[in-house]
Amino acid sequence: MQLHHIKLTKEQLDSIPEVERTLLVLLAHAANELSVLGKVFHFAIKDPGDDPVLIEARNAQALTFGRILSGKIFECWQLLRRAFFQTQLSREYEVLFDDQSRAALSALKKYFGKQNIIEKVRNKFAFHYAPDQNAPGYATLGEGDVLDIYLAQKNANTLYVFAETIAGRALMECIDPIDHSRSIAALIDETSAAIRWLDEVIAACMLTCLNRYVGGDLYTLGANVVEVVGAPDSQDVAIPYFIEVKSEVFNGNAGAA
Repeated sequence: MQLHHIKLTKEQLDSIPEVERTLLVLLAHAANELSVLGKVFHFAIKDPGDDPVLIEARNAQALTFGRILSGKIFECWQLLRRAFFQTQLSREYEVLFDDQSRAALSALKKYFGKQNIIEKVRNKFAFHYAPDQNAPGYATLGEGDVLDIYLAQKNANTLYVFAETIAGRALMECIDPIDHSRSIAALIDETSAAIRWLDEVIAACMLTCLNRYVGGDLYTLGANVVEVVGAPDSQDVAIPYFIEVKSEVFNGNAGAA
């Protein structure tokens, strides 16, 4: 794998007006977090096979990442609203975007300009443990729903499935109360699309800012090609819930197992 390595200097960053430097830094920070969470969400939804315990763990873990990812996507849009549109930088930058970046920005405006899944998940599930948030999920429980508990000697492997069943059902009720089977697919589709649009807009903002104040393309900025050895194929990466615990980092006890 090849990467283009660019070393910025403090002097180069100093040359950018504070309002634009703030936008540049926060967008870059947001891009890093979205990259991490997007990959982790993708890895967490991999098929674990036929073992019902692993399926229950996969579902709980994947929804955890999906909720957090939705929250971060929404917060990134809020960042654009405050630091890009409200500061009027959008008027200067948009005319310098290419067609693909302008289309991505228009898609974000359209998506967040109406009711959407990402905002719903962020407001109700991503960062809150409100006492009333799971009532709709509990109300839909029926015979045969998975309400299990798995206790392990280490907290890292303990899993309270019953809580995730109720929380997950509440989330699905929020997204699509008519057909729960479409809820998770819709969450995956919409978060994936939003990340693509945000990646495009963030890259355009960064290139525009650097071109205005630092100057030039990647190579003018002194980019060097570096090799990353040993990166795995994304299709081969999965994140397990259950792990063999041999480190004192995971030394909590949840009870007998």
